Amino acid sequence: MPLPVSPLQALDYASALRRLGGNQQLLNAVLAKFAEDFQTFPERLVSLSEAGQWDELRILTHTLKGSAANISAGRLSSAAAAIESVIKSGALMLSPALCGECLEAWQQLSQELEAIHEAQQVPEPVAMSLSEMLVRLKRLEVLIDSDFAAADAMFLELRQLRVPDRYQSDFNLFIKLFDAFDVRAAKSVLARLLGREA
Repeated sequence: MPLPVSPLQALDYASALRRLGGNQQLLNAVLAKFAEDFQTFPERLVSLSEAGQWDELRILTHTLKGSAANISAGRLSSAAAAIESVIKSGALMLSPALCGECLEAWQQLSQELEAIHEAQQVPEPVAMSLSEMLVRLKRLEVLIDSDFAAADAMFLELRQLRVPDRYQSDFNLFIKLFDAFDVRAAKSVLARLLGREA
């Protein structure tokens, strides 16, 4: 059963994330699937309403209501529920305000989903030259012993860069060990990286 969400919120990402046990990758996949499944919703809402196809529109809004609630899209879920309720009451016409609210809620959610999708796009790492790699790694080696906070910041910066191919395996191992706070083993791999050109 979906957790309660704010009816005014386009997307309560934190609530949806809690529902999936904190699995951000899974949530982002669920959000992408939702966007794909309902991408034609605005057109279908308008066409079904104009054609007076109330049963089809009731099914559509009922499905959207539940799916939106499952991803903590409170505003859209509430708007779809309002349309479903009007159709269930036997009305043979929807007010422009009701349709407008649903379309605005859809647009607001779509923008948030697009922003999440764009944020996931990881840029291609910038390649480092051999000399730049050696200079950065030597500096990092000194910082690990003298200023771990600065070393950690430099490490995060290095992760965004691509080392020359022949060093990639050792560099990946270094990253893995440093991430695991196995500083001694990480320093050993770092020394090996630097020693190759010594």
